[in-house]
Amino acid sequence: MDGENEHTEHHEHEHKREEKPHSAERKITLRESTIWQIIAGVLAIILVASIVTGGFGIINKTSSGAATPQEQTGNQRVQFTASAGNPTIGNANAQLTIIEFSDPSCPYCGAAAGGNQQVMDYLISRSSGWTPAIPGIIKDYVNTGKAKLVFNYYPGHGTGAEAMKIAWCANDQGKFRETINAMFQNQADVENVAKMRALAITAGADSKKLDDCLASKKYDSKLQSDTQAGQRVGVSGTPAFLIGNSQKGYASVVGAQPYSALKAVIDQELA
Repeated sequence: MDGENEHTEHHEHEHKREEKPHSAERKITLRESTIWQIIAGVLAIILVASIVTGGFGIINKTSSGAATPQEQTGNQRVQFTASAGNPTIGNANAQLTIIEFSDPSCPYCGAAAGGNQQVMDYLISRSSGWTPAIPGIIKDYVNTGKAKLVFNYYPGHGTGAEAMKIAWCANDQGKFRETINAMFQNQADVENVAKMRALAITAGADSKKLDDCLASKKYDSKLQSDTQAGQRVGVSGTPAFLIGNSQKGYASVVGAQPYSALKAVIDQELA
């Protein structure tokens, strides 16, 4: 009996010793599970914050439902040389040059141009005094001969390359602004090449000349050269603006800021 009791106690003692690692393992597993739940929660918060802030405003690959991108005026002046063939409106000898870094698929570019009503309404809801920058710039500075406005493509949203080539081909016929504005008003269909082509034709571009231009692929390489031109001056998202001239350099303005903010910089540059 003593032997049996001793054997039983020994067996129970071994069983208890075997249970300890199992119990510890369960505690570790619970802790790991809790950690992963915390990590998942943090990632979810980051994802939501990224959506709300438009990718934190660093790269504006936003959708039309996202919030305003980063907005700032840079103090450091830069030198810039536009790529060949950039669409330009205004007096070629104007005192001031305003370079607009933009993308047909960028919702905030559409708002800055006065085209994407959904994003414009959102920006106005955040600030009742917000107004689109590009129409004001054209009215007060381009049309009065004080500045010329240069469009430089930059892939802020990343899906506007084909539309951009159509807009450049329309520019060959003097129909760039009419075409790009129509594209901004129809950004939900910006990847629909047939519709973008139709918008250019409706804007006044000759269909045969447009098709010949697209078939020649003459602007395929310009996507890269424009992007590289922006990268050289630190552009990382759209819309972005350079305001100045080649003699004294350019001040930078980033984001879909209200016209009043750009107007202040322009007036300072003209002073």
